Amino acid sequence: MSVSPEESGNRPTPYSYVLSVFATFTYFALVVCAFGFISLLTDTEVVARPDAGPLVGPAAAAAAVAVVLFALLGAARQYEAAVRRSAEASLGDPVRVPLGRAISTGIFAWAAYALVGSILYAAAADELFAGMLFAADAILRLYGVAVGVLAVVVYLAFALILAAGGSHPARPLWPWEK
Repeated sequence: MSVSPEESGNRPTPYSYVLSVFATFTYFALVVCAFGFISLLTDTEVVARPDAGPLVGPAAAAAAVAVVLFALLGAARQYEAAVRRSAEASLGDPVRVPLGRAISTGIFAWAAYALVGSILYAAAADELFAGMLFAADAILRLYGVAVGVLAVVVYLAFALILAAGGSHPARPLWPWEK
């Protein structure tokens, strides 16, 4: 006798949570790629201050990645709750593309990048004013803008994929299976 995963208490991980983790990895890869291309095309360093040390830039980018991860996990939780509510009420598709949340995620990722970088730079330089200069530099340069813009793009792509796939998307079929 076979027991379904729901009956045994071992429910599969909802699609939206798995998608949010993969979208976060995609965001990280896009940030690394954007930093590389911006650095190559503008002939500048990601962290322009040579006394910053090797960890300021990666830690600032990791802060932005963490902001995007938490935003996507929150969106996944809200999506799963909306799917349950609409299934119980027989409403239909509950998906809306949250443009405001995407923009706020981009702003928070941009701010986290600048804030963590400035705090770590101020700690490395032992001077508070140096951290404020670093923050101003990080906000105005293309690297910081890329962090925010990519966060918006990834959040919107995540929402659109959820809207297209639903809560339990079917696997793609080979031509002979149709």
